[in-house]
Amino acid sequence: MASTDCRTRTWKRDRTGYWAGVTENPAYFPTPKPTLAEMGGFVGNFFDALNASKDGDRQKIAIKNQKRKELIDALHLWSAYVLSQSGGDPVIAIASNFSIRKTPANKPPIAKPENFSMVAGSNPLELAGRVQSVDGATGYIFQYAKDAMMAQNNWQGVPGTKTKCTIANLESGVIYNCRVVAIGPRNQVMYSDVLRCRVA
Repeated sequence: MASTDCRTRTWKRDRTGYWAGVTENPAYFPTPKPTLAEMGGFVGNFFDALNASKDGDRQKIAIKNQKRKELIDALHLWSAYVLSQSGGDPVIAIASNFSIRKTPANKPPIAKPENFSMVAGSNPLELAGRVQSVDGATGYIFQYAKDAMMAQNNWQGVPGTKTKCTIANLESGVIYNCRVVAIGPRNQVMYSDVLRCRVA
């Protein structure tokens, strides 16, 4: 079951105790490490220190924090033991009383940006761009280049997370090639069609 993500994440306490999921399933977990006795010591030491620190004494609080870390480290070791014993089987892993991370769903690739437009902006020497939102996109780059620059694949761009953009400080009377780039998960990149726009 290689596709199953059985990494343990958090520890759930039930009415039978902290370690019942591991110790009461000998068929799945015959030799837990740390041992039951060792884990009982970590738990007992932490709660003793927790109760002792309720008076606010700074040294007792420091001891409590130390014992808490020791307990967490021990639970991490148990987590690794459960992972090893489960061998990718979620039924065995869940029996331990650890909660299991869900296998992340594969996200589909993002689509090509559509309905891209570029018109004169509100101010002189500006272009205002707009594009239809692309499902799954995490950001957009509105790019522009003169003919000579585009021939060298030398684009300038304005990045952002919105589907609208204003490009300022352009040259009057110059035709710019414009496009928008949609950025998706796992470094996906999709380009719109190129529009040619003259700046007034």
